[in-house]
Amino acid sequence: MREFDAGQVEQLLGGARFVDDPSERVCPACGQQAVRTYVHRRGAPARPVLITYSWCASCRRHKGWTGPDPGDLDFDDPLQELSATERDALSRDFDALLRRLDAWWEEGRLPQRFR
Repeated sequence: MREFDAGQVEQLLGGARFVDDPSERVCPACGQQAVRTYVHRRGAPARPVLITYSWCASCRRHKGWTGPDPGDLDFDDPLQELSATERDALSRDFDALLRRLDAWWEEGRLPQRFR
């Protein structure tokens, strides 16, 4: 797996915000409509962060971002339904995390719904 390069990231971020349109995007690397995005909260209550992953289900390019959590974004998160042990295991194995997220997309549990 490779990361999207800077130009590809710029293309991905040039469209509608993911929270406004969480559907799959066209991959700037392979041209397939297969770029998916997932957001989750992590961290201590005094310093929560939002972690965002975007990846192409076709060519497996990806990019991750971490930023402060302003606290005003409400969304569903299937990862929170897992036990702490399961979440920790996925955080150590990025391939396994993406496989799980892809399975949730195929099941219709993703994309996330933002309110």
